[in-house]
Amino acid sequence: MRSSREHRQRGVALLVVLILLVLMSVMAARISQQFTGNLQRIQYQLSQQKLRWAILSADRQIRSALEKDMADPQKAGAFKQLWDEPLETDVDGVVVKSNVVDGQNCFNVNSLLPSPAAATATPAAVTSTQPDSGDPNAGLSEEEQRKKMVEYLLNSTGINPMTAETLYKQLNDYLGVENSDPNALATDFTQAYASQKPPRVPAHQMMVSISEIKLLPDFPVGYYPRVAQLFCALPTTKTAVNVNTLERDQAPLLSAMFFGSLTAEDVMRLIDQRPETGWETVDSFKEQLEKQFPVKSQSVDLGSYITTTSHFFTVYHSGKTDTLTLRSADALYINADAGSQLLWSRRYRLVD
Repeated sequence: MRSSREHRQRGVALLVVLILLVLMSVMAARISQQFTGNLQRIQYQLSQQKLRWAILSADRQIRSALEKDMADPQKAGAFKQLWDEPLETDVDGVVVKSNVVDGQNCFNVNSLLPSPAAATATPAAVTSTQPDSGDPNAGLSEEEQRKKMVEYLLNSTGINPMTAETLYKQLNDYLGVENSDPNALATDFTQAYASQKPPRVPAHQMMVSISEIKLLPDFPVGYYPRVAQLFCALPTTKTAVNVNTLERDQAPLLSAMFFGSLTAEDVMRLIDQRPETGWETVDSFKEQLEKQFPVKSQSVDLGSYITTTSHFFTVYHSGKTDTLTLRSADALYINADAGSQLLWSRRYRLVD
């Protein structure tokens, strides 16, 4: 009897010990899991911080090279410059690949907004000239010129003329551009914005990114990749396309400035004959234009819409460690004459 009781007590004690061992094992596993998770989070944060510092270091090198090139008159207008070459740096084991894209080989949608000078100008100063020489495009106001350019560019992407006209109106409404024609019928897109999911309202301010154009109620999203090649959103109310960095697939940009009288194929031939170091001035570009296409009419002041140098650039960085990849896009404004630089937009994207 006594022996049986001792065996039961030993069994209970063993069971208690086993339960305690199980509880201790579970607690140890949880502690180990928490420690491992914390360690991974710390490594993740350290890798992310290393990537950011490495990208900032590469960014300083590129900004310095850009400013140096822009200050050199012989390089400022060149098609191929030092900054055009991809840059690869290694900072503490982090490899960063960077490349610079010209930000002025596109039509700036924010130029639809009136410039401060135009807003304060007297009516006589903005009155357009009368058409002459039978050219229907002669004597167009700046607003009419930009309207025709935008619609032509939208048509060149495959968007039909009726939709292009609607998108131009919606774009003006989104930016908050007031119609200068008192006799024009006002178009209210409030209901069109309200019917979207989620409901929206127009921004009534400059676009920060051209991707905002997809917010227009009637914008066909499938055309966005092509539209994004021709349009951009810069923090200025001026469009100045750099003819020295135009590629063949961007030929509609220059064609739009002639309202189609200079075809995209003509522009491609013009680009093929571009000097190796680019056109030094707008006048030298015009000379070659008149030499190659002497019968092409030109009823818009190209000096207002083209340039041979750039001040806006986008710098793309891609930094990589063993576990992480960090990509960034930095939008820069560089004015070498004034010795100023401005980083006006930065976007990050982290990839595990």
